[in-house]
Amino acid sequence: MEMNRLFTGIYNLCKWITYFFWLNLFWVGGTLLGGIVLGFMPSTTAVFAIAQRTAAGEEDIPLFKTFVREYRQSFLRSNGVGGILFVISAIWYIDFMFVRQWEGAFHSVMHVALIVIGLSIGMLMMYVFPVLVHDQMSIKKTLKKALFIGFLHPANMVFLFVSLLSTYYFLIYLPGLIPLVGISFFIHVNMWIAYKGFERIHEMHGKHQRKQADTQASV
Repeated sequence: MEMNRLFTGIYNLCKWITYFFWLNLFWVGGTLLGGIVLGFMPSTTAVFAIAQRTAAGEEDIPLFKTFVREYRQSFLRSNGVGGILFVISAIWYIDFMFVRQWEGAFHSVMHVALIVIGLSIGMLMMYVFPVLVHDQMSIKKTLKKALFIGFLHPANMVFLFVSLLSTYYFLIYLPGLIPLVGISFFIHVNMWIAYKGFERIHEMHGKHQRKQADTQASV
């Protein structure tokens, strides 16, 4: 019995390592295929789409076929989101470096404001990919919803940040894993936590609708 459990555990471990390895390889290939600049966003979105299906409990997902389909379908939309995020981040960075040269009370106010904006941008980046694959919306609505979810559940946001930071240091501690499973594993941690957040939002929305229905029925 104990031997069977051991073999089952080793098999499952090897299965997950292989799963992350192939997704990592697809991500690298897709990124290079798009000349890095245009390949990063659709490759990342495609892996997030697979991670969402895994978080939902799906098994035996055709990885290559799914990756290629999601890569093609999200190419323009994901690059549009990426372009907007790049411009916003670049403007924020230039403003932040410029304000650092100031002095006085106005400098302190602007410094705090830019830190808050920077945290909001970071929050947006953590949720934009999960929202991108979870809902087929316009680029504007995708960015708004990602930011809204981050502000709606600050505790979940902190948990997501701590989990991603822990994953980062875990991979830095074992750098040999980075080229093998680093990106795909990091994406799955992000997607799993975000997916649980989506489930809670849907539950809250369902309770609110049932409450409204009960109120209307009692009138």
